[in-house]
Amino acid sequence: MRKDHPEPHCNARGVHMSDLIRSSVLTGYRQLVAKLGGDASTLLRRANIDPAGLERQDAPISFKAVIRLLESSARVLDCPDFGLRMACEQDLRILGPVGIIGLNSASVGDAIAAMIEHISFYSPAVLSEIDRVSANRVLLTYDIDLDGVIHRRQTIELAMGLYLRHMQTLSGGHFVPLAVLMRHAAPLPQAEYRRFFKCSVRFGQSLNALVVRPSDLDRPLNNADSHLRGVIAEYVKHSMTSHPMDIQKQVAYLVRRLLPERRCTLNVVAQHMYLHQRTLQRRLAEADIAFEEIVDEVRRERAEELLSESALTMAQIALFHPRHWLQ
Repeated sequence: MRKDHPEPHCNARGVHMSDLIRSSVLTGYRQLVAKLGGDASTLLRRANIDPAGLERQDAPISFKAVIRLLESSARVLDCPDFGLRMACEQDLRILGPVGIIGLNSASVGDAIAAMIEHISFYSPAVLSEIDRVSANRVLLTYDIDLDGVIHRRQTIELAMGLYLRHMQTLSGGHFVPLAVLMRHAAPLPQAEYRRFFKCSVRFGQSLNALVVRPSDLDRPLNNADSHLRGVIAEYVKHSMTSHPMDIQKQVAYLVRRLLPERRCTLNVVAQHMYLHQRTLQRRLAEADIAFEEIVDEVRRERAEELLSESALTMAQIALFHPRHWLQ
């Protein structure tokens, strides 16, 4: 079964606008850094990630910042297997409701397919598929659709380590892949990777993937609740529509929310996104849009709604002009 992905949303200049991921991606980060003798708060701030943002597991944070954080942490702490160690600190719970959908599927294969279908809730930049390449071999692939981040080895190894742990959880612990494929070159001895994955790990490949048997995906899941699965899937679908994981749409969502409170400034919106004001400004610039443009667009939408309300006077509607709104 192959999961086809729609083209990622881009602006006219071709800049990807999906540079967001749930802060649960950094579950266990503080604990691991502490074990290695480092200062997690300092490393987070250097990566332009507000440490307070990690208190909420579902907060959207910059995926590029996370990738750079993991690379810099491995370097500063002299820990070349940092990504794999992070994987040991995490489990299916980092996916939130997407993990619950998986756990309440009929089989391991159904669970992986369902989580792939809803993975945009976790991050629009994550690409994965189930590729049945032959009668006895299936590839569970993983990639990241982000421009401008060349060094991402720690994030890829974290993701592949987590994929392994997800498969073990779904299989009740009875799972060992046939092989693991990774695109980057091997930085550590093969024995280190074999110790973690319990199989051969091949580097310099054309993709990142776990190689599994079809029978691994056919294993039924015990105690699956199809009703709960449907309820959670509806929640995820509604959440992705009402609160999308997209920089421009996230800002527009917050602008609409803050409109009645008269607190719609760049700094306030950045605080709600757990970003520094300059970081948010830069990311909007990368997407070729200014904060003021989003404000004006939301204002226009709101003004059109107000114009349809006969009970409101023009003086009342005029209060939504930018010079009033941004004061």
